[in-house]
Amino acid sequence: MPFVTISLARGRSDQYLAAVSQAVHDALVAELNMKPDDNFQLIHQHEPGEMVFDRGSRGGPRSDDWIVFTITDGLERGERAKRRFYSTLVRLLEEGPGVRPADVFVVMTVVPPENLSFAGGVIGTDVAAAESLAAAAQAPGTRDTYTRAEMTYAVTQLFQNRDRGPILPMLRDDVVLTLPTTLPYGGQFTGPAAFDDFFAKLPGGGAVWKSFQVVVDDVLAADDHVIARLTNTAVLKATGKTVVFQNLWFFGVAGGRITSVQLYADTAATTSGAAG
Repeated sequence: MPFVTISLARGRSDQYLAAVSQAVHDALVAELNMKPDDNFQLIHQHEPGEMVFDRGSRGGPRSDDWIVFTITDGLERGERAKRRFYSTLVRLLEEGPGVRPADVFVVMTVVPPENLSFAGGVIGTDVAAAESLAAAAQAPGTRDTYTRAEMTYAVTQLFQNRDRGPILPMLRDDVVLTLPTTLPYGGQFTGPAAFDDFFAKLPGGGAVWKSFQVVVDDVLAADDHVIARLTNTAVLKATGKTVVFQNLWFFGVAGGRITSVQLYADTAATTSGAAG
């Protein structure tokens, strides 16, 4: 999501400002594949003396209409795309509001997605992962592998929101779910359908727990695994007692797909010997 800051001399008309804003947006959409509704800008107008620039260094001659575009992006677009963007931007500015090409100054900065939060305190990597997975869902079968960031997002959604949708396409057909045999619902289960059935309900299908709430402490990812550490607050169905305990889920990864899922649980943490 390119974020644009436009700095220029004060005193321009509303129509001029709108035309400048539209020109840079259209150039981003045309040359950097920005979504048309991905439009975030701040326009700063400066008094005389607040814009300091050499009128002839590295270009020019610059006039009092000098305008600076500072564009912060979460993706590296590459030199060819940037060349096209610069050229298209100055053309649209000259054709529309009438900005001289010599007065157009552009600074592009790339920041990693984790340095962005667009709203609600959600980290930018999760937003990017959600968008890419949503696009893949619209075209089933087009994705054979998934990124570390996408898997981190999917695992987080699985436990935090009980949303199985993002993770199911990531499971290999022979994925093995392993639960401690000391649990009433322990054992090994093979295939995405078995995985989906387990996470579609309370652990054990409601036979052990009256309620089961999960807090995701953290999700850590590497090339060959994803680990989720959880703190659970659950009510035992047999006694009505509330217990709080931690566990760890290990997701094995190979070739960009999830191959195995294993629960590590301290089953002695509960009075009944059941954990999930």
